[in-house]
Amino acid sequence: MSHLAEEYAKSCGVKIGQPILKPHYFPVLHDKYITIHNDKKIQAKEYNMWPDVVQLLKVHLGDIKIIQIGAYGEETIQGVDGHIPTSSLKQSSYIIKKSLGHVGIDSVPVHIASAFDKPVVGIYAHTYANTCSPLWNEKSKAITIESHRDGKKPSFSLEEHPKTINMINPERIAQAVLDVLNINKTINHKTLFIGSHYNSNFVEVIPTEKTNVSSSLIDVRMDYSHNEEILADIMQRNTVEVTLLKPIHESFLRSGKIRKIVYKADKFHQDFCKSIKGHGIPHVLICTSPDNLSKEREKNFDYLINYLNEQDLIENNKKRLKVDDFKKIKIKSGKKVVCGDKTYDSYFDLNNRKNLDHFFLDLDFFRVYTESNE
Repeated sequence: MSHLAEEYAKSCGVKIGQPILKPHYFPVLHDKYITIHNDKKIQAKEYNMWPDVVQLLKVHLGDIKIIQIGAYGEETIQGVDGHIPTSSLKQSSYIIKKSLGHVGIDSVPVHIASAFDKPVVGIYAHTYANTCSPLWNEKSKAITIESHRDGKKPSFSLEEHPKTINMINPERIAQAVLDVLNINKTINHKTLFIGSHYNSNFVEVIPTEKTNVSSSLIDVRMDYSHNEEILADIMQRNTVEVTLLKPIHESFLRSGKIRKIVYKADKFHQDFCKSIKGHGIPHVLICTSPDNLSKEREKNFDYLINYLNEQDLIENNKKRLKVDDFKKIKIKSGKKVVCGDKTYDSYFDLNNRKNLDHFFLDLDFFRVYTESNE
């Protein structure tokens, strides 16, 4: 497919010229830096593993800083050396012009960097890369990375589930940045698996004792420890999701502080189910007994009742990720597990990585990778 600029030029009967940019001064505290750009306005373009890319780059960039640019309101990428939101493209142009290079999603800053003949890495997923890749700089200064999309064609959609841009491994982007900057370093990091919930930033709390945890995404795991006193304490500061095996007091349902209830049981308490529904709380009912499933669905025909066999989930996840030696793999988790004043990356870590079933139960929250010192 042709580049969009070429198609527009043909339609208008003109030649593609050099963009005219008039940068406006904008203060930057660093002399040596690259710029990085993400954008949440278009969900399909937003890459969620920039913190991993930044972490990999910082090992090799030396005194080169990483400066995030973009519009006001964008979340700061974890690990960057500075975040400079700008109110105009002229200000962004100045920051990019003074930089050593740029890395970012398919958006205007990629083309500004190209117009200034800067080294640039652009990442693409919901469109073909060759239709909107950097056009004006030397070819040796531009690297485009396109998602494999599991072999499928681009969606051309503004929203994707799952997002194909997140199929691009972070080490691939980081290595491209080093290559385009002519930094002769190799990132010895290989992603083996990225779970569908890796970017969830979820917090699960086991309510065994009081905790000061505060987050917009909390699941209180009453299925591990049914403690209504601790639940009440957590709900003073947070709106929560609650996972439980038996009913909780009606006052919790009236509080307006429960975002969702996951109720797991062999047999469901019908009055409690009615109360959940009556208070308009989103809920998931999970029957844990295959023998009772039909009876529970018949008895509670107004509710959607799911069945979960954890052992089946474990076995299926073992097929998705085959690991020969768990001592060689490393894990980054998309959730935190809080128990009292201690925080863990997973239940696998909470139990000192002794129970592999915990690893495979939480697999979709993980990015699993290997590293070498070569």
